[in-house]
Amino acid sequence: MLDDWPVVGLLAAVGVLLLVTAGVVLTGVFGFFGSGGAGVGTDSPAMPTPSATPGAETPATPRQPFTLETRAVEECGMLCRNVTSAVTNEQPTVARDVTVRTRLYAGNDTDGEVRWEGTERVARLGPGETYQTTQRVELPLEAALAIREADGWVTIRTTVETAEQSVTVTDRREVG
Repeated sequence: MLDDWPVVGLLAAVGVLLLVTAGVVLTGVFGFFGSGGAGVGTDSPAMPTPSATPGAETPATPRQPFTLETRAVEECGMLCRNVTSAVTNEQPTVARDVTVRTRLYAGNDTDGEVRWEGTERVARLGPGETYQTTQRVELPLEAALAIREADGWVTIRTTVETAEQSVTVTDRREVG
């Protein structure tokens, strides 16, 4: 019985180490959602905004068909966040068969494994209409460690698909 104590102690130490590592990594990982409700997609617009030069005309830029916004992020556990986001139809026509798909990758590109994925079927979205939803984002420890190994960088790719078109927005953030 006493011979089992070193093994139990080792397992306990490894467990504590994993919990501490997970806490440190996830503090950074979930930082990509921002604090106080800011979040995915709010720091970088779907299309770059040209800067105006005094006295010069700014060329017209095409308007993005959809606006994506993260409205709130709430903790639901150490590895979990409830993310409330919205998509707005910026077009003068109805968007039909709307589906929003979000994928999270560790690192600065989308070449690797998808670390989290969520899909929301919106169906129909009228001109100027906004659809809001809350999704639970639960990252496995493996995903958190992959993000840490990528020097804290994540790439978030969101695609809005309709019967007529597909629009993809990619956002890269350093979260840790």
